[in-house]
Formats: sequence, structure tokens, C-alpha cells
Amino acid sequence: MRFSANFKFFLASAATLAILGVGTSARAQNLEGIQAQSGPRLDFPAGLATDGRAVYVANSRNNTLEAIDAATRSLRIVAGKLFQEGSNDGVGDSARFNSPDGMTMSGQDLYLCDTNNSDIRKISVSGTVTTVAGTANISGTEDGTGPAAHFNLPTQIATDGTSLYVADSGNNTIRRVTLADMKVKTIGGQAGTAGKTEGGPDKSLFSSPRGVAVDKKAIYVADTGNDVIRMIDISTLQTSTLAGTGEEGDKDGPALQAQFNDPGALCTDGTMLYVLDADNHSIRKIDLNAKTVTKLTLVNGHIGSGCALTSDGKQLYFSDTTENAVEVVDTTSGNFTTLFPPGQ
Repeated sequence: MRFSANFKFFLASAATLAILGVGTSARAQNLEGIQAQSGPRLDFPAGLATDGRAVYVANSRNNTLEAIDAATRSLRIVAGKLFQEGSNDGVGDSARFNSPDGMTMSGQDLYLCDTNNSDIRKISVSGTVTTVAGTANISGTEDGTGPAAHFNLPTQIATDGTSLYVADSGNNTIRRVTLADMKVKTIGGQAGTAGKTEGGPDKSLFSSPRGVAVDKKAIYVADTGNDVIRMIDISTLQTSTLAGTGEEGDKDGPALQAQFNDPGALCTDGTMLYVLDADNHSIRKIDLNAKTVTKLTLVNGHIGSGCALTSDGKQLYFSDTTENAVEVVDTTSGNFTTLFPPGQ
């Protein structure tokens, strides 16, 4: 089984700050000095979500949740305190995160994978942060309601308005969290066992899945360790392969003949599924009706940590961790510009 160096690094223990590779007080002080000199900045931007007015960013190395105003391109902190890791619930800068990653929006509420805390957090429109599933610093595989459930390095999250769907990367599983009662259920993969097997929840296998997206028919999964895109039927919970041969490569064409290399974050409008194909430095587009794969655009930097679509599906925001930027791409032309930092 093959992993990129970046992904191997990500899956290291929380004690080594896997997703970050930094975290000492000396490093934080240095970054704080840079922040003071150059103004607000992103440091390893990860998960994204948008309500059309703002693009919300999990500013992972800074352990904050931030918002970029789509019109002015200004950056503000919504929750968390710069360079301060932790697991506290609270309002605004009294809350703490530990390498926050994937994010999704349901109504006016944001839901976030707090990766190194191995839990799921909710951020209300007032900036109030609560832990809604899992228990901070206690990783595990258990299903259950709220704190009775446990996760292991959850990375990406999506919602259909009724449930949250979580790529629980460290467990090789896909979890469903029902919004009405925060009940967690494993719907794909077997905790602790990596593989590539189709079938129902008691049989299917995944390998370090990262990306997840959902529409009315299916949950789509970037099965990163297998270099394929899988789908779980919402009504039957049967897992099948949507695209990719399982062989590392860079090939467009019929979905089951296409090849990917370290696919990460996913976004869908129900017609097209967008794949941030990290080690191919490209955004790929899967036509869900025609079952074909094409390239939308090539990107110089490293992508795969986050993406979000506008409600009309015409623009896709994505995180570029090489440039510490959030970019926006036209989903028709493939042309992209930098949303933040402005002027880059």
C-alpha cells in the first residue's frame, strides 16, 4: 500500500503534531512576530465552507477558525486564539482547537473536524463553540451518541442537512452523525483494517479516506490510500467504486479507467464531483451522469486539504497549503485567482 510523504506525515500521532510539523513555543513566538509585521495571514489553511458572503477557513497551524469576506477579502478570527492549542468549548477566543481541518455548513452553523482532538465541533453564528460528537483527546472506534462516540483523526466532513458524514481517517471508516440527536454510526469500513472491498457497512473496506461529499443519492469518498473515489448509496449503504483503477497515476477518461494520485478534499453540486488530486496538483471533475473524469485546472501548490462550492456551483474555493492561500476557480473555464491574501 502506498502513501505520499505528506499523508504519512499527517497520520502520525497527535503528540508529534502530525498535520502541522510545528508547535513549539519558540515557533509560535516567531510566527506571532511575523503576524504583527505583515498583518493577518493563513498558515496551512485546511477545510473550507461558504455561505456566499464569507469563506470560512480552518487555519490549521494557527489553531483558529477564520472568515474571509468574499467582497473585501479581509480576514477575521471567528473562534480560537492564535497559536494556542487545546480543546476548550466557549465563545470566540475563549475556545481552543488542535489542528482543525474539514468543515461544512448546515443552516447558519458550522461543523468542524478538530483533527488532533479526534472530535467534531459546532460553531454557531454567534461564534459559540461546542463539542457535539466524540471526546477531546480520546481516540477510539465506538459508535454512540455525542461524547459516547469516538473518532481517530477525522479529516473531512460534509452534510445533506439531515446528517453529517465524516471521513474518520485514522480508523479507515466513514461515520454518519445524525444532526437531530448527534448519534454516530459507522456506515463504511472496518475500524483498524485497511483495504479496498465493496459491500455493506459490515463488509466494505477503505484505506485512510480523506475527502467526503454528499448529494441526495450518495456519499462520495476520496479513498486516499487506494487512489480511488468510492460512493456509498444513501438508501442501502452499499459501497462501490465510482472512479479510479486503484493504480497511482494521472489519467482522464471513463471513470473506472481513470487514475488519481493522493486524492483529498471533495465537493459536489449533485451533477459534478470535484476532486482535489493532491499529488497530481490538479482539480479533477467527475461527471456523475456520464461517469467521465476530466481536469478542471492545474495548480502549482499542494492542494487537497479543503474545498467549498458556491450555491450555484459556478465557483469553487480551495486551500493551497504551499502558498498559504485560498484560491477561487471558475468551474466552467478552470481559470483561478487568489481570494486571500489579497494582491497575491
